[in-house]
Amino acid sequence: MYFDEQYYFILTFTSMKLFSLISSLLLFLNHSLKAQDKVTPIDNILEATFFQGTYQEVLLEAKKLHKPIFLTFSASWCQPCQKLEAESFSQQEVASVLSLRYIAKIVDVEQFVGMDVADIYKVSEYPITIILDERGKELERLKGFFPPEYLIKTLLKYKKTTSK
Repeated sequence: MYFDEQYYFILTFTSMKLFSLISSLLLFLNHSLKAQDKVTPIDNILEATFFQGTYQEVLLEAKKLHKPIFLTFSASWCQPCQKLEAESFSQQEVASVLSLRYIAKIVDVEQFVGMDVADIYKVSEYPITIILDERGKELERLKGFFPPEYLIKTLLKYKKTTSK
């Protein structure tokens, strides 16, 4: 009888250690997978880099680099547009994601060229932000001002485009 109790104790103790080990590994694995989605700001990226070329050049650059496109339609007289640029685009986390993972462009609708691009996407109110795949196909449209936290969450949905 003493042998059975001792054997039972060893078996139970070993099972508990094994369970603890497996639980710890699963917890660690889950944490590390979540950490991959978290954005760590890059110290030297203090503000978002916006593409200065034409709309056609944006499309070519996106295809070449296999990156999605981030277009924001804006005007100097538009207060929500200015707020979006000042409060959301200026955040370091947003700047890191936009600069590293997207071809980002602010389309000035006060210019004829900007009006032409706005016509392509049927933009008539501002600000409008459109996320496109590398071919120019619309993935998502955001209207008005949105805080940096919401913008980061949205940007992380489109890490990589599917076509190559």
